Amino acid sequence: MTTQLAHIVAQANIQRLALIGLSKNVGKTTTTNHLLETLPGEHLYRTEEMALTSLGLDGEAVDALTGLPKPRYIPQEGLLVATTLALLRQAQDIEAESLEQLPGRTALGPVVIARTRRPGRLTIAGPTLLREIRFALERLSVYGARLSMVDGAINRLGAAAPGITEACILCTGTSAGATPALVARRTADALARLTIPVSPWGDVYRNSFPLARLLAFAPSDTTSIEQCLLDSVDPTDEAAWIARKLQERPESIFLLRGAFTEELSRVLLAQLPLPSSHFGELVIGDGTKVFCHSVVLQRLAARGLHVRVATPIRVLALTMNPYTPEHTCTPERLLEALVQELSAGHPPIIDVVSGICSS
Repeated sequence: MTTQLAHIVAQANIQRLALIGLSKNVGKTTTTNHLLETLPGEHLYRTEEMALTSLGLDGEAVDALTGLPKPRYIPQEGLLVATTLALLRQAQDIEAESLEQLPGRTALGPVVIARTRRPGRLTIAGPTLLREIRFALERLSVYGARLSMVDGAINRLGAAAPGITEACILCTGTSAGATPALVARRTADALARLTIPVSPWGDVYRNSFPLARLLAFAPSDTTSIEQCLLDSVDPTDEAAWIARKLQERPESIFLLRGAFTEELSRVLLAQLPLPSSHFGELVIGDGTKVFCHSVVLQRLAARGLHVRVATPIRVLALTMNPYTPEHTCTPERLLEALVQELSAGHPPIIDVVSGICSS
């Protein structure tokens, strides 16, 4: 068994880790179980110092959509978990001590923090809102968690936001595309959005958002910040405001609070001329706020508007699952496709089952 991923996580010196999946059946639960086993096995953490929760429903015996068997969470004695009380009571063979009920509710009932007292199989369904996940992680640290892992919901990157966790692992696999090449392209797109370059105006961004969604200023005068005052948050109006400001001041810096939506990106592409002499910058909070394809970001840059983030996201590694109920490819073939598609300097790529990894 490879232990490379465990050492990568331990050396990152973090307390909160998100596991993000591109689709179903990409191995998030398998990767999580791998870390639950190898981190204590390599004496990098004690089980009592680790915690697990989820932004969705994970570790169930049978997939609710496909009806196919799924890998189960198998926590060892001492692990802290945040899951619903109902699922804790239904867990197979496991014994757990309930420590605290968290505020808020899920469709499966209240979420509790518990410590396992006997190994067994467990389903995890943690808080569904990001602010509730953040609070749960704070409470887990009170009970001694030095490393809390969040199993992110399908196609939701929010658990990787810097305000929630400190780093993430991106899980990909053959179920994310019909061919290894398509899987690689989808993976490259997700990685590009998560790792958008950091803006030098991050401090200005963090200090400039009491109310306004969209602001603009000149690099030479950060004290004169202009608000975009619109009656509604309409992408067409926001794009027109940005385009007009770029015409007036080609090097404008824009600060956008909230999501950079696909609709806003499309309207911007339509309104910004090509080629362009503009050198403007649009700063958003972090890569989880971007909801357009990375190619769109490249096209915006060609039109003189570079998208940057105020706070970066650390992607520690990519894990890959070459198996899916529909089709299978070899680990070597999938790894080759990923390496060819990803840009230089990409994070390590690891198959925790076969042990194959990028050099």
